[in-house]
Amino acid sequence: MILPEIVTPSRHLFAFAAFAAAVAGAAGGETAPAPRENPLVWDAVEKTVDAKPGDGVADFTFNVTNKSDHVVTVTDVHTSCGCTVAELPDTPWKLAAGASGSMGVTVDFSGKDGRVTKTVEVESSEGLQTLLVNVNVPLPDEAMRERNRRLATVNRQAVFRGDCATCHAQPAGTKTGGALFVAICGVCHISPHRASMVPDLLVAHEHRDAAFWRKWITEGRDQSLMPAFAKASGGPLTAEQIESLVDFVLKNLPTEPPPKD
Repeated sequence: MILPEIVTPSRHLFAFAAFAAAVAGAAGGETAPAPRENPLVWDAVEKTVDAKPGDGVADFTFNVTNKSDHVVTVTDVHTSCGCTVAELPDTPWKLAAGASGSMGVTVDFSGKDGRVTKTVEVESSEGLQTLLVNVNVPLPDEAMRERNRRLATVNRQAVFRGDCATCHAQPAGTKTGGALFVAICGVCHISPHRASMVPDLLVAHEHRDAAFWRKWITEGRDQSLMPAFAKASGGPLTAEQIESLVDFVLKNLPTEPPPKD
């Protein structure tokens, strides 16, 4: 499930201005001048972190120096999705000639594995620059997964305690809708390493209406690994979060089984 990237109006205006300038130059029969090199020089335009088992967040620091003889102003910063946050020292961030500074970037990769790549676009008075952050997320240790499955077989609410809570409870936070589905449901049901006993939610085997989803999310299922996610039963979700999940899955997952041949 890939959520759409949010594009702010300022980025549209920046792209349109660059496009309009290029068209104007071509219409006048003039050779477009070579693009001016951005004087903001970063210590790296791409950084990678190797996460440890149990980690859910990766922190990056990008250092930059203004190599020009005038003030350069960083006006805004955009990331490719809501799980990535970039923090400027100030907004707007003014770097005097020859001055240096740092920008922090945090990636929440809870529920993901493999290589996670995100973009960070920096807008300044000198133009747009794109930085990349990568997180190498280790696959869950199979022996640990099996141990956790045995614990869940005895008490399905155990996934919300101890080490298991890192993947099954903490990522919920205050998220709602699609972001909550990815963080809480996707870790088991949409994962490429989905256990064989975990249902594939992208396939409907029966009619699935609001009551169906509300029951399973709230109460879980006896004699299975499916826990009750409602706070009243020891889960991490409020009633409002559960309703936001019900609304999301009704709109994005099939409600009826595929037709039989």
